[in-house]
Amino acid sequence: MKKIFIPFFIYVCFFLNNSPAEVISGKIDKYDSRYQNKIIDYSTQKPLEHAKISIPDLNYTTYTDKDGAFKLNVDINDKTVLFVEKDGYKVFSLTIDNNVLNNPLKLGIEKSSPFDLQLSTDVIHLGDNLFSSNSANSGDFKLYANGHTFTKTFSKPAFSQNQDVIVKIGTIIGLDTKKAREAKQNNIARVYSSPAEVFINGRRIASLELNGDNVEVIIPKNIIKQQNELRIETGKNLFQTQYTDYDDIELANIRIETKEKHHFAGR
Repeated sequence: MKKIFIPFFIYVCFFLNNSPAEVISGKIDKYDSRYQNKIIDYSTQKPLEHAKISIPDLNYTTYTDKDGAFKLNVDINDKTVLFVEKDGYKVFSLTIDNNVLNNPLKLGIEKSSPFDLQLSTDVIHLGDNLFSSNSANSGDFKLYANGHTFTKTFSKPAFSQNQDVIVKIGTIIGLDTKKAREAKQNNIARVYSSPAEVFINGRRIASLELNGDNVEVIIPKNIIKQQNELRIETGKNLFQTQYTDYDDIELANIRIETKEKHHFAGR
């Protein structure tokens, strides 16, 4: 099954619709929709040349020109994940659908920090490869599940007293939780899965219930060690009792970041 998730502290999900294109990078700024798709430096607003644009599910790759512009010469039938990569910048990912072909995007990407830890830039499929065609984004799955758990170790990041340490998941699709069903992220009529869970050093720090982009989960500082383990476990079908039916989900662009505390909503 598949799910969508509202994180422990902040959940940012950008949906593509028929509105003018937007700058997407934590904040959203309007821009003139007459322009092409563009990649810019979020701070300076200057275009970025030779940024790599890829859609792994479709084996598609292109690059921006000297004006930061790019075209998507590809058929997009369902929601899929687009990546932006550029030396010296944080890897950026976004869930897109065929609306992006009609509504140009202007994506502002941020320079990387020496203290950011990129744990994975791959698309990771968790589950058991047993899922309904009505599951969330089931048509997007191109990868074979390699178990129901993602595990990665990382060293203690440098941070100050005024900073939070976060796990950032660039994109998550496939969650079939009760909240995902209520949000109409799948077409399953009766059943649903438990949330995906995020653990640091064996301690659960968040439950993921809604699909989306740029999911940020704060890590309690008192559980951070010199060497740490991040573990993400997919949920289970709560209505299957004869065997364990793991929810099939896909994650992309997982990293550890530090952030000033006032950047979080509700602070």
